[in-house]
Amino acid sequence: MRQFYAGLAGALAASIPIPFAVGSWVHGAQALQRFSWVLLVATLATLCLACAGLVMARRPRVGVLLTSLGMAGITALLANALRQSPALALAGALVALTILHFMWRGIEQTSRAYRARWSILAAPARGAALVALGFWGLAWFAGLSAEAWVEICSLGLTFSIAGMFGARWLLREGTKPVVHASFLLGAVLVAALVIMAGWGWWWSCVHAAALVPATMVICLRMRQRASIERRDWLEPVLWRPERLLVATFLALCLAGTVSLALPASAVTGSRIALVDAAFTAVSAVCVTGLIVLDTPVDFSLVGQVVILILIQLGGLGIMTFSTAAMHLLGRRMSLRHEGAVAGLISLQDRSQLFNATRRLIIFTFTIEALGAACLLVAFIWNGDALLQGLWRAVFTSISAFCNAGFALQSDNLIPYQSNPWVLHVVAILIITGGLSPVVVLLIPQVLRRTGRPIGAQVKLTLSTTLLLLVIGCIFILAVEWGNTLAGLSFWQRFHNAWFQSVTLRTAGFNSIDIAAVHPATLSLMIVWMFVGGSPGGTAGGIKTTTMAILVLAVVEAVRGRWTVTSFGRRLSHKTVYKAAAITTVGAVTVWLSLVAMQLTQAIPTDMALFEVVSALGTVGLSIGGTGLLDGVGKILIMVCMFSGRVGPLTLFMFLSHRVEQTVWKRPEEEVEVG
Repeated sequence: MRQFYAGLAGALAASIPIPFAVGSWVHGAQALQRFSWVLLVATLATLCLACAGLVMARRPRVGVLLTSLGMAGITALLANALRQSPALALAGALVALTILHFMWRGIEQTSRAYRARWSILAAPARGAALVALGFWGLAWFAGLSAEAWVEICSLGLTFSIAGMFGARWLLREGTKPVVHASFLLGAVLVAALVIMAGWGWWWSCVHAAALVPATMVICLRMRQRASIERRDWLEPVLWRPERLLVATFLALCLAGTVSLALPASAVTGSRIALVDAAFTAVSAVCVTGLIVLDTPVDFSLVGQVVILILIQLGGLGIMTFSTAAMHLLGRRMSLRHEGAVAGLISLQDRSQLFNATRRLIIFTFTIEALGAACLLVAFIWNGDALLQGLWRAVFTSISAFCNAGFALQSDNLIPYQSNPWVLHVVAILIITGGLSPVVVLLIPQVLRRTGRPIGAQVKLTLSTTLLLLVIGCIFILAVEWGNTLAGLSFWQRFHNAWFQSVTLRTAGFNSIDIAAVHPATLSLMIVWMFVGGSPGGTAGGIKTTTMAILVLAVVEAVRGRWTVTSFGRRLSHKTVYKAAAITTVGAVTVWLSLVAMQLTQAIPTDMALFEVVSALGTVGLSIGGTGLLDGVGKILIMVCMFSGRVGPLTLFMFLSHRVEQTVWKRPEEEVEVG
């Protein structure tokens, strides 16, 4: 706990110039040059932050209280900007709540969770470096000019404070971790050379200076307690499987953003905007398919290859590939890694983990290759050249199996709405990828009714999926018969209705104009997108088994029975509670995301709801709202896509590992509901 408070003290010390920077940014530098309420509030907030940094290590509760007062002063300085920009108000509220949560509630949990700890000198240096990086990112996002001298001076002072903490650590402990100290000294040298070479281009100098705190965050080492098990600086990530899952997806999103932002990824040869590159990367990794740039028009072949790699890694999960790689290299994985991967592929017996992973990868590549071969025939028959048809077939096959929804046609699969071969091949790929690989491999055994007994989960998954597909097809066919399906023959209408029923829960492909469908069809699509695919597959949503368990629970409750059964098996109360928790969290997330969109975006509510559910369900269908998003809206949808991809998995892992045993029970009482 001492190290946590030391890090917080360093962060507060680096935050001292921020109130003056905020006051100058919102009210102008003139408000700080004369005695005014802006100068008074900025001074008081600065004093609160400074005093909090001084007393935090010895009197943490007093320090946290002073920090809260300093944040209240910064909020008062931002009052005008918050009233004029709901987006800024939302972002500020989220940041403030996160900081207060970690200060008031997360301290004890953090001290219990990690065996490895920061040294007493490294902790404040790392805290100051994180604040310096955050301040630099905000200044870059706000687009400060060279005339904003107060903000520039504040930024320079923050960098200086972080550098002082880093220098103290380097002088006292830097001789022990020679490699880390060498990296830090190298970063200082590189930053100094870049600043001298680029003197006069102030943003180049600022970016170069930011290299130092960034290196401090990476290089400041942990001091470890005595322990039988070897621990390293990655322990906060490896300690829980859900954290490892989030970290791998986040790292893949960052790598994809950098790759797509390179000039080689754009058709024009110029750099794509960072927010657009990030949006595309997150959409590909989270196998969503929402786009702000036209994939075949705006991205070069290099960019399309990057997108395809992100789709493949994001669809199966980078942890699955790392498991196979470790097995090929003859290395053993940790028990936590085994648990995380077993949860990803819905495997009960961990002893079969490597064999199951190998079968999963072989099955994936085999299905994708067969799908590409079938699509190649159709694309060449449609007029594509051999190489063009081959690339289009491979891209579409992988995108369909991973339920990504990316296409190399500007209007998706609408050009093939009269080609049932393409529609049904893509539909089969979507269904196969949306189901768990374990379920798909057991389908022949289910049909033959031979071999070992099939579990209730497999039967429940298959029956629920089939029921949703049939209901969706009949509904779309009936409602859209004279609307978006008008002008097609009877069988073409049937083919397109079936295809849309398949794709609207998971994939995001479309063979009809989604923006022109009937409002009743949109309502069905929202519900189906919220449900999503099956556990262990590449689809998102709360999953088909979750919905099926809740429906069965409601049916049994109506019948007056309080045990849920499925295919001759009694489902545990733990399973029902999990389903209720996942559904409730999903519904609350949809509501919060919709409110955020309503506060920040000038688009109709129905359009905002459709975009939010499509992103959280990692579906990728859009009725035109994605193209109307500003920078804040794109960030919100990115958060929704990322949450929709890793949220259900991490929540399931959290609920699976969190077991609280009690030796006594409280008195029971009936509470009227409904």
